[in-house]
Amino acid sequence: MTVLALFHHAGGSAAVFRRLTRLLPDDIRPVVAELPGRGRRWREPALRTAEEAVRDLTDLLAAEVGTDEELSIFGHSMGAYLGLAVAAALERRGGPRCQVLFASANLAPQLATPLFADGTAKASDEEVLTCAARYEALDARLLGHPHIADRAVALLRSDFDICDSFVRTLSRTVTESRVVVCRGQQDAFGDEHTDPWQWRSVQPLTTLTFPGGHLYLETAGAEPLAAAIASVMSEPAQSRT
Repeated sequence: MTVLALFHHAGGSAAVFRRLTRLLPDDIRPVVAELPGRGRRWREPALRTAEEAVRDLTDLLAAEVGTDEELSIFGHSMGAYLGLAVAAALERRGGPRCQVLFASANLAPQLATPLFADGTAKASDEEVLTCAARYEALDARLLGHPHIADRAVALLRSDFDICDSFVRTLSRTVTESRVVVCRGQQDAFGDEHTDPWQWRSVQPLTTLTFPGGHLYLETAGAEPLAAAIASVMSEPAQSRT
């Protein structure tokens, strides 16, 4: 059995992967991770730094993935950055090792700049929501419910702090995993933004595009994405150089 760990975007939750996980073949076991503060972990305090998030996700995979199982990671947007750091952390820990990192819908880490120069604490709710809108990171329908909206903004603040923490401290991380960039054809990121992912792995880069925008995995891109993931994960592991 092979395992596919899935890491969500900023402001997101496991729900973003519902369609994709239904489309995966039976021989791939999805492990959908959620950071604290949302979904099944909504009672837990949200994290604020990339180091905390990486530790949380690394511990989860160490507990969830058996010694006889092969692991790949699919990280979407913020999850792509955390996936890179988790893959490297697992290598340092000694297992389980990530064979393929599917880096979805984000530019190469070394090209990124912090979203909020002084952190989100000094940003207004409007500024946080404007940033989220640029990346389709919030369902606008939630804003009609004041209590839910407050929680959503607070969660976005914590996740944006995680993203900015990664950019400041972990953006030069390198993994032994093969990196496969996945992106929507209508997303803002082009080859010039994603080709430099090559420098985050010791293996050659593959880039795949799918119908749709930033959240292509919830729309027309879901079916071809699931097929592509299954195809890549069935390939023999490439030798590390």
